[in-house]
Amino acid sequence: MEIGVLSKYKAVLFDVSGTLLRVEPSVGEVYATYARPFGFKGSGKELNRLFHKEWINSGGIESLGKKSGEQAERDFWKSLVFQVFEHSGGLENFEHYFEIIYEAFARKDHWHVFDDVIDSGILEKLKNSSITLGVVSNWDSRLHTILKGTGLAEYFDFILASAEVGSAKPDKKIFIEAIRRSGVKPAEVCHIGDDLRADIRGANSVGIEAILIDRNSKHEKNSLATISSFQELL
Repeated sequence: MEIGVLSKYKAVLFDVSGTLLRVEPSVGEVYATYARPFGFKGSGKELNRLFHKEWINSGGIESLGKKSGEQAERDFWKSLVFQVFEHSGGLENFEHYFEIIYEAFARKDHWHVFDDVIDSGILEKLKNSSITLGVVSNWDSRLHTILKGTGLAEYFDFILASAEVGSAKPDKKIFIEAIRRSGVKPAEVCHIGDDLRADIRGANSVGIEAILIDRNSKHEKNSLATISSFQELL
């Protein structure tokens, strides 16, 4: 089975959000839909803008640092979602709303596999070629449920969520753990992701080669190994 340039590696690691999965509709639209019964009358578009603003302000999931465990994850998300709605005066019964929205994003409903992941059959082809496959993602423990729900979990030999490891990309620790789980040398591993800092520089910092997936030409052309679709790797 043809796996192109990836055939030289013994292990291939994947980022998730922006690489394998996308949120659809936007986070803000999903927040708004679930918030209507709680008195929210604003727009999903504005909520989405505020979500990204507060995500940056909070430092994202990386802000958990070495903290791990479901309570730390919930506290992070509760604070973030609360701040998003504070801009519009808050929500009635926020505690109840948060429980609903937290569980909503643990289900497959709002997560969609990118078309080129499916059309290329990249995961199945790599799996059938006896290459070790792993996930290295800045995510909380809901990642396991989401990957199962979207049918992707079965392809991976291990799944590393930053909030469980206590290390977020581009920190070396999570990549070193991925190398350990793979059981191979760093030079025998390739990591694929959509973020220059977290994925490419993070992987390179421990001697792992990396491929940037840039479906929408967000990044300027450079010397990095870059693809716009997984089809290009076959």
